Amino acid sequence: MTHRTTGTAVELTAAAACTCAAVAVAAAPAGAVPLLVVAAIAIAPPALLGVVAGRRRRPWAAAGGSLIAAANVLFYGSWVSGGAPPQTPLVHVGYVLGYAALVRSAALSARVGRRGTTLDATIVVSGPALVVLSALARPLLAQEPSLATATSLLYLCLDLALLLLVVRAAIGGSTARLPAAAVVLATVLLLGGNLAYLLNMVWLPPSLVPWLAVPFAVAYSLLAAGCALVPREASATAGTSSRETAARSWRTAHQTSAGASRTMLVLLPTAACLPAAALVVQGATGHAADWLVLGCGAVFTAVLSTVRLHAALRVAADQALRLEQLAHRDELTGLPNRRRCSAAADALLARGSDPAALAVLDLDGFKAVNDTLGHDAGDALLREASAAWRRVLPPTAGLYRWGGEEFVVLLADADVARAEDLLDDVRRAVPRPRTVSAGLVHRRPGEDFHALLGRADDLLYAAKAAGRDRVRSDTGAPDAPASGPASGPAALPGLAAGRALA
Repeated sequence: MTHRTTGTAVELTAAAACTCAAVAVAAAPAGAVPLLVVAAIAIAPPALLGVVAGRRRRPWAAAGGSLIAAANVLFYGSWVSGGAPPQTPLVHVGYVLGYAALVRSAALSARVGRRGTTLDATIVVSGPALVVLSALARPLLAQEPSLATATSLLYLCLDLALLLLVVRAAIGGSTARLPAAAVVLATVLLLGGNLAYLLNMVWLPPSLVPWLAVPFAVAYSLLAAGCALVPREASATAGTSSRETAARSWRTAHQTSAGASRTMLVLLPTAACLPAAALVVQGATGHAADWLVLGCGAVFTAVLSTVRLHAALRVAADQALRLEQLAHRDELTGLPNRRRCSAAADALLARGSDPAALAVLDLDGFKAVNDTLGHDAGDALLREASAAWRRVLPPTAGLYRWGGEEFVVLLADADVARAEDLLDDVRRAVPRPRTVSAGLVHRRPGEDFHALLGRADDLLYAAKAAGRDRVRSDTGAPDAPASGPASGPAALPGLAAGRALA
């Protein structure tokens, strides 16, 4: 652990030194820094990125840094020996391959994370990208088509792809906050450096060309620092495509900090409004409005924002449904719980003088099942009994889990004989050799739910005291005869026991 900490400190120190050297070059007057020094500052950061990424087992990032460092050696070597920046297309091969490797590394890091982050990242990146494209469209169209312009546009496309992927990884939670911030800032600097090269073709004087190495040097230094800040274990899994890693990430997709959510609430509308805001600024300052790029861009971001809002509303609706189910449904049996039972009983009793009956059911010897066979067997008995009762009860009857092994049955529009027949069917439907006792009551004028439930509960205990496996009714009729063995320790072996021992 000490060796790893020391190695990380050395890597961060090297990245900081490269950054300071690049900033020092930027602060120096144009032409005051020898070209060899600029070359060294341009070559060292991507080479450092290759070393650090290799130590962190990120092969694509290591390949990208190494290729770009090699391309810089070729570029600045040709510049020093020839006295001018080289124009041969072969110089760009290393840069393009290096960028492609970095994009591949970012794609692997962004494969896992919260759902919906691809759309979020697209909105965040597309807004600024459209404004930049509008600013460059006219100057570039005024230039004669050339290989340099096409190559620079290719770099911009790779920059935008890289930015999209690193933003997705950052907001998706697959990268820690500090390294994610370093990588995002580095990608923005890469984009800025390539934009500067494009602007150099139109506006910038040649004396500023050496300074264009500065944003790239800082960017690669930040990428190296971002790799150094990621633990080796996390780096090893960042580049893998295993389904197991992705599954773990999806299972933790809900674990998003409140700070990240607040940041997205600011980033998403700001990025979506940028094209429209740029149109307003152009009109307010008297410039010709770029309807082709900014107008289409405003429509594009509006469509993306609408899709994002629809997805957010759907997630909110799903969450509300799950919360409603958690609040009103028993997780084990799938039956409505006591809260739903109370509401349904109040609604039933509010219907005036219509016949209504209520029964309280209690599985006999349930504690002995749990103590002897285990809670899994007890849970299985609850599920089997509730499923059997739902099959014999009519659709108009309500079956609720009141708590533990107790259930409540609400019968609407059922006279005395019909209610007693249904409860006897319920008693017979229990998986044998298990049994159930019940107390059945019929509504009296002016009686509320709590009074009705209290009378049913008293009759339930009377049925238990009379020998169990029977229904005790408030009509004064004799108890329904038991049709199976009484429950108790001697009756434990049976269906639930067979399931537990199978």
